[in-house]
Amino acid sequence: MTWCSSGTGLRTLLICVLTLCCVPAGGSDRWVVQEQRGSLLMYSEFEVDTERITAELSEVDSELAETTGIRATEGRVEIVLFASRQSYLQYLSASVPQAAARRAIFLKNGEISQIYAYNSRSLVVDLRHEMTHVRVHQHMPYAPLWLDEGLAEYFEEEEAARPRSSRREAVRWKARVGISPTLSTLERIPSAESMGAEEYRNSWAWVCFLINDSAGSRQLLQGYVRQIHRGEAPGKFSEYAAAENSGLLSRANSYFRKMTFPLTFVSSEE
Repeated sequence: MTWCSSGTGLRTLLICVLTLCCVPAGGSDRWVVQEQRGSLLMYSEFEVDTERITAELSEVDSELAETTGIRATEGRVEIVLFASRQSYLQYLSASVPQAAARRAIFLKNGEISQIYAYNSRSLVVDLRHEMTHVRVHQHMPYAPLWLDEGLAEYFEEEEAARPRSSRREAVRWKARVGISPTLSTLERIPSAESMGAEEYRNSWAWVCFLINDSAGSRQLLQGYVRQIHRGEAPGKFSEYAAAENSGLLSRANSYFRKMTFPLTFVSSEE
């Protein structure tokens, strides 16, 4: 089993790769909700609105496909929800000590993707974030850290909430005084443990730019994702972008001063 941290490191909803007759540790009496929807299997220690969660995660899938070309696969996804942080830590602390610093965590167990989370006011946000990680890692054999985390930060929020994001105002203010996120700096980050709030915010800002600035910026992102999906090695995104569209990244600073979020999307190529 390998583990993948959540973008902000504070999230979890768990879908188990187990079959319905094979319940996660604790026995069937532990789980108030045991539900399977296609390749998604959900267990919960508390009553949860599975219709809303399914709708939210389907929205993530649809937006990811439209904006980036990242598409859901038939690979099983397990979501396990705990009633409290204490229950969450008791379940995971021995095998996944990294969970202690997070509200949720995404694990890759062979071909099975697992999300663990506990009940909180941010549960839906946490699940959207972790499902983004799931889809990125299902679709791509690897993903640059800034892109993986930036996408998860972007899609954790519902579309209507993004223009009101506190991160938007921080990026705009700094850009207007000459301090904009630097892609080359993000590309040098060695691990998620090396990322702080500023690195997550800047990764989010670059994803905002690529998705929302123009059809050209979105197509550039889609092309990069497509090459990695096909098993190619396009290199650092900054180098790929310079080769494909030498002038596009120069518009980033102008975008960061505005941080607009158009409501229309250009479909990605297959």
